[in-house]
Amino acid sequence: MKFINLIAFSIIFCSSVFSQNNIDFTAESLENKELTLSEVYSESPTLVSFWALWCKPCRAEMKQLENLYNIYKDKGFTIIGVNQDSPRSLAKVKSFVSSHKVTFPIVLDPNQEIFQKFNGQSIPLSVLFNKKGEVIYTHIGYLPGDEVELEEQIKKVLGE
Repeated sequence: MKFINLIAFSIIFCSSVFSQNNIDFTAESLENKELTLSEVYSESPTLVSFWALWCKPCRAEMKQLENLYNIYKDKGFTIIGVNQDSPRSLAKVKSFVSSHKVTFPIVLDPNQEIFQKFNGQSIPLSVLFNKKGEVIYTHIGYLPGDEVELEEQIKKVLGE
């Protein structure tokens, strides 16, 4: 019964994220640059990835996201990492990003205002937008190998 409830919850959650196209936000990056999602995805398909330092699957996923970013950034793809840690953790977030050589932009969402716009329930949460601002793929959680499906979706949105 728990398994059926989990499946039902996942379907309801995923459909609520999918039904919300043209979600937008503006936030400041770790480099003190203002990023507006709609401006980013109007130029290139964009993956928004919600994560936190306390989330072990999130930390594992970051390496895979960086690999995908490096493969596809020159083909018109970008990633925005949305960190969910508290403001007290800013130095640790910066240290993690630096030590793990994360080169895509990271914005901070300590009050989960952005996360709420996506109807987020748990992290890691990845949402892929096309250039029209339509959500074309969403994924909750991370297990090794999940990046294979994500890469297929990236190729699809890039027209490869």
